[in-house]
Amino acid sequence: MQGLRVLSSVVAAILAAVCLGAAAAEPPAGSVVTAVQSPAWRVQGSFVAPLRPGDVIEDGNSLRTGAGGRVYLALPEASTVKLGENTELATPAMDMMQDREGSLFKGALHILKGVFRFTTSLIGKSRRRQVDIQVGTATIGIRGTDVWGRAGPDGQLVALLEGKAEMHAPGHAMMMMDQPMHYMLMPNAGAMQMHLPVTQANLADWAAQTDVHPGSGVLSRDGHWVLSLISSTDARDTTRLMRILDQAGYPSEVLDVTVRGRNWHRLVIRQVASHADARALAARLGATYPLMSPWIYRDSH
Repeated sequence: MQGLRVLSSVVAAILAAVCLGAAAAEPPAGSVVTAVQSPAWRVQGSFVAPLRPGDVIEDGNSLRTGAGGRVYLALPEASTVKLGENTELATPAMDMMQDREGSLFKGALHILKGVFRFTTSLIGKSRRRQVDIQVGTATIGIRGTDVWGRAGPDGQLVALLEGKAEMHAPGHAMMMMDQPMHYMLMPNAGAMQMHLPVTQANLADWAAQTDVHPGSGVLSRDGHWVLSLISSTDARDTTRLMRILDQAGYPSEVLDVTVRGRNWHRLVIRQVASHADARALAARLGATYPLMSPWIYRDSH
């Protein structure tokens, strides 16, 4: 009997190890939006919707930000793409593959205009990736690094803040960027400028262009605050304002609630990062749209 118990324990341990190994071999989840500073939109074909934390971004999707907008996109291999205002990112292909060496993330991202930062976390530096980011006409081959870039009507700027990257530009041989804290300018007219030193002033300016600004209306995946915009017994009121906010790049939804036996339609923005962010969002929207006494509360879910 004792032998049977020992055998059962051994079998259970083996099965647990097999299950853990299988779980570890599973590729991570897809690319997910983790933070939004509206206005921002997700475009899928003819479908356009305001971007919200938790949105899963698939091949062929595009992300757009408006004035003051910011977006954080978490890739499944522990890197983050940050988008600044008036930026458009296309995602032609993103795929987590399995080969003999394990998981490999292959991605192609295209910055059509605006500013971005690609940052690999400490954990992500040990993971395999083949990511090509097209910035205007130039393409950066990233294998695990920290890169800031801009694509504008006057040309492109690419800064290597950490690690290494390959640069492919029309009319030039492949260049290896292996000097951290240097950047290159590729103007549409004129010669390319390489190995320009990055200053602390550059770093501060670039970070301000791509980082969300706490207290200015940020939405996050772990945000627990709710901004209630209007509450009406007529569903047409909330539907009308929700459509206006959708077009403006602010994600809202309707909650049906019963108060003292009466049904109300409440238009809210959820996942607000903090009470200060909710206040800032209320002030901004209240100054632009005829809202009826917005109020803030903490989500109980």
